Amino acid sequence: MDWFGIGKRKKTTEDVPNRNGEREKLCLQDRHVTCRLHRDDLKTYVQLPKGVEENEWIATHTIKLYDNLQLITNCLTEYCTAENCPVMSGGQNLIFYWVSERNKKMRPTAPTYIEMVMSWTEKQIKDELVFPTKYGNQFPPTFKDTVRKMFRFFFHIIAHIYYSHFQDVINFELVPHLNTLFHHYVLFSQEFNLVEDKEMAPLETLINLLIGTN
Repeated sequence: MDWFGIGKRKKTTEDVPNRNGEREKLCLQDRHVTCRLHRDDLKTYVQLPKGVEENEWIATHTIKLYDNLQLITNCLTEYCTAENCPVMSGGQNLIFYWVSERNKKMRPTAPTYIEMVMSWTEKQIKDELVFPTKYGNQFPPTFKDTVRKMFRFFFHIIAHIYYSHFQDVINFELVPHLNTLFHHYVLFSQEFNLVEDKEMAPLETLINLLIGTN
């Protein structure tokens, strides 16, 4: 799914209290939940076509989700700052931590966390040994584990956007883009068992609403 005309900010904003709890409820309102880019059957879209190798299919969708998520995060850089988002929050009393290669637990600001995720993901995607593109090269045995890690990171970013930046998403007219991205993410994750349900629990209510309005 390719997106065009993304990131045109409107000058007007909805009269919504700035409390995170209120913004959290805002994304659950029917007028926002039902906003999508299209009404195609995403359940069919994510299913493995006959004759296509599973890892190749997973790689294709992973890259597409990464690209679309990057489009949205790029639009929000002016508002997702160290001052506005000193931690990577994904809900009330929920903070996502980064674990370094030396197994050190870190609590970066949200923009730093997002930058680390996107840089790490891009590095994996461009690595021929991880995401092979040349004829004859095989996917490594650890490929799905790498993708599962990516998908966990993707969820952290998506949860942060819904929780901390949904008003900005509305102002940029990106609600259909964000909802379609997340709906695609959820269905694909479920189809190939890439993310455990408990990992997506912070957005469980929204997930049920998105799937129910498919």
